[in-house]
Amino acid sequence: MQDILGINAHLKYVEFLLGVYDNESDSMTLKEIREKFKKNFHTNHILLNQNFGIYRLLPLILIKEEYKNQKKEFTEDIIKIKTIRDAIAHHKFKMTEDGYLFKNDKDEVKFTFEEFNNFLHRIENEFYLST
Repeated sequence: MQDILGINAHLKYVEFLLGVYDNESDSMTLKEIREKFKKNFHTNHILLNQNFGIYRLLPLILIKEEYKNQKKEFTEDIIKIKTIRDAIAHHKFKMTEDGYLFKNDKDEVKFTFEEFNNFLHRIENEFYLST
């Protein structure tokens, strides 16, 4: 439940930022945006933290589906992505101060935040270079 609330809060923050980008005056300063954010959400929450990494899974899951559609053999990395996808779909994942833990019925995948970012970049680069 805590993960859902955290992710939902971050979605609201993203919606807010996109709304500011789309609707506010070009003369609005970062300070004004920050003040508006604090007023709307009653928080001093830091936005650019590890929880935003969870959004980065969406392209990863789509890459896995593309490999599946092309009937390519699944590599160890794609099997990890499947585990991640299953964990999210069945709410068997955790975000802690140490990193991420994803589980499905067969496997478990753990990443520190640095390992997670490196994994994402490597998978995306390999995919885009091969297409």
